[in-house]
Amino acid sequence: MKPQSAAAKLSAHPRRSAFKPDHSPSSEADTFERWAVDLDQSRKLVAAQIIDSVRSKWGTAVALQAATGISQTEISRLRHGKFERFSLERLVRLLRIVDPEVEIKLQVTVMRKSQPRTSKIRQVP
Repeated sequence: MKPQSAAAKLSAHPRRSAFKPDHSPSSEADTFERWAVDLDQSRKLVAAQIIDSVRSKWGTAVALQAATGISQTEISRLRHGKFERFSLERLVRLLRIVDPEVEIKLQVTVMRKSQPRTSKIRQVP
């Protein structure tokens, strides 16, 4: 019998799952996808508030950069909807710099699989 490499031995055996049969990898992927969609929606709302605050409080990105050090490039990316490089945490920090008076509330709700999914993300007036 020909000796097998460690990689061949591992690939020859089916992967054992620590999850129950009703928690298949596809449902995990679905959960991740729903999380990513909600995260993107949250980033869009925070980015929109940053742009509104820049317009109302600072007038131009140049004035904002002079006062806070936030680069014109970052504001331009947000204005053009290119916020993939920004984490939600970074966007919230930028918003607090741009408009310290704004109140930010984020809510994370854990829901069971049997409960209907409703998005809890909304912009507070």
